[in-house]
Amino acid sequence: MQSRPKPASSRVQSSPILLSSDEASSLLDKLIVLDVQNPKYATKMLPKAQRLNLDIELKDIAKTQSILVTCLSGQRSFRVAQQLIQRGYHSIYVLKGGVIAWRRAGHITQLIRFPA
Repeated sequence: MQSRPKPASSRVQSSPILLSSDEASSLLDKLIVLDVQNPKYATKMLPKAQRLNLDIELKDIAKTQSILVTCLSGQRSFRVAQQLIQRGYHSIYVLKGGVIAWRRAGHITQLIRFPA
């Protein structure tokens, strides 16, 4: 499967790029993975995922960094991705169907680490 092209840095990205689980899996090493699930209910996340505002702060991510935003079903992540674009971030991707689709495709997840 071919990887999706990055949005050109000279162009303003108007909406997040949706990736299937297989597409996201093939690009995982090139992306920061932000998990935006509600921490009260989240149980599983993608390997390498960092929870926004718990494991990593937005101010610590370069606006040119390619980011994959994930949540349980893809709805919350799409809204967060739109906000990132509005704040000037480039190369924003959303996992279509969220962690549910990721698991259905047979990909590995990890348990959420709760803060001490």
